[in-house]
Amino acid sequence: MKADELLQRYAEGERAFTGADLAGADLRGANLRGANLSTANLAAANLLGADLSGANLGAAHVVHANLTAVRLVNADLINVDLAGANLAGANLSAANLSAANLSGANLSAANLGQAAFHHSVLHSTNLVNVWLGAFSRAEVRHRGPSDVDFRSIVRSVNEPRLKDFLRATGMPDVFVEYMVDCARSLDPEAIFSLLQSTFISYGGPDEAFAQKLNRALEEAGVTTFFFKDDAPPGEKLHRVMRKGVNEHDRVILVCSESSLVRPGLLNELEETLQRESRDGGASYLIPIRLDDYVTNGWAPRREDLAQAVRDRVIADFREHENAESFRAEVAKLIRVLKKPQVVPKT
Repeated sequence: MKADELLQRYAEGERAFTGADLAGADLRGANLRGANLSTANLAAANLLGADLSGANLGAAHVVHANLTAVRLVNADLINVDLAGANLAGANLSAANLSAANLSGANLSAANLGQAAFHHSVLHSTNLVNVWLGAFSRAEVRHRGPSDVDFRSIVRSVNEPRLKDFLRATGMPDVFVEYMVDCARSLDPEAIFSLLQSTFISYGGPDEAFAQKLNRALEEAGVTTFFFKDDAPPGEKLHRVMRKGVNEHDRVILVCSESSLVRPGLLNELEETLQRESRDGGASYLIPIRLDDYVTNGWAPRREDLAQAVRDRVIADFREHENAESFRAEVAKLIRVLKKPQVVPKT
């Protein structure tokens, strides 16, 4: 069944689409409230922003589907296969996901209020910036480690079984104990003041990587400026660039053969170096490389630009498609972005 046919039949009052083959269907923004899609094949379908409130997706095959910002309020998702699905920002309030497969699923910033996850499967599940009580109160099955960030812990710190749940996600006991105690005593907003703010400079061809890096830094508590998300509409480009470079503590320069030839990136590099010079040789620039072009082949008209970059330790993100390598390099950046602690004189 094609997406257009489904929507036409729904508009005519039909609600039963049990077992429908909608693999790869484009259903962005679709209104399918109350539809019966049980056992349907929605693999790799695009349901961005769709409304499936009250729908029945029991035992549906929804692997690797885009469910970003989808509404699944009061939906029946019993035994649904959501492996690898993107549910970022989804509204799952009061949804029933009992026995659902959430392996590799992204639930970052999803609304899980009153959702049921009894016997659901977690493995490499992204549980960033969510209320963990929906899981810690249920008997979930952990098939492997999952990703949990500090915001999720802060939001769930009063849950009585939180520590047990965190251990089950793969966190070491000592980290669980200290992290939960820290969350109970530290204002979550204070965490962001411990890390330097960051402007991400990149060329258009590397936007996907820059967006991935931006998301990882934000999840770690870094205040970032990412052009696609943060540039104010109507503002002149050179003003946005100059303000971003000069008002953030550090500038991450994405170095690749695609980006290093972009005039916009070169302008941001020049502005950063000028700022360093004005501030007496301070160090604001953090170059990271996606290939070897920055050290072998890059020859800008101003040779001093290349030399200024090559004279620094360049973070190595050449293996960024490898999740473990990417996390390791991001962790190095976080250490660099820690603000120096000022010890008061006695």
